[in-house]
Amino acid sequence: MESTTVPTPPITPAPFGGVKPLSEGLLAIEPASVADAPAMAVVGATVFTETFGHSVSKEDLAEFLSSTYSAEAMVAELADPTKVTLVARSTLGKVAGIAQLHRGQTHPSVHGTTQDLATLQKLYVDSSLHGQGIGTKIVAYVENLARSEGFKQLWLTVWEENTKAQKLYERLGYTKSGETEFVTGSCIQTDYVFAKKL
Repeated sequence: MESTTVPTPPITPAPFGGVKPLSEGLLAIEPASVADAPAMAVVGATVFTETFGHSVSKEDLAEFLSSTYSAEAMVAELADPTKVTLVARSTLGKVAGIAQLHRGQTHPSVHGTTQDLATLQKLYVDSSLHGQGIGTKIVAYVENLARSEGFKQLWLTVWEENTKAQKLYERLGYTKSGETEFVTGSCIQTDYVFAKKL
């Protein structure tokens, strides 16, 4: 599927999930393919380790990365019909970031039904490309995709110690609605739940 140039969101509806792939400057956001799985695994595993690796044991981290951010795990995610897995890539084709829209996911702190709610998951941007607005563009793309599919609210979770991400989401209109546990092996941490009406 070819990327089309648009000035800013909202994105014009198109066949894939009601949203055309987005190309802004050096960034294209589009549905991931099986061929992207190895690069997606590298981005996910690297950024997860950089962000959370110091807070869990090496054994727990290795097990989590193997089960969640291996190429095989990425391929399995692509096969899940309740999820849309996206890649953000540079004009050189490098996978600069990844994200998922998971349809029909609820949380006790977010009011709504499975028809109303979706969650933004696994948003990671290559740390060498931080500060270029890539994360913001990915969030806008996922919001427009969710809106085009009829969802009324998008929610996500952020580690309690990741204040940088929390500030980004607050700036983009998300508000804290609750907390949830995030389990990595034997380590149980607290994530904050943020939600936004679409």
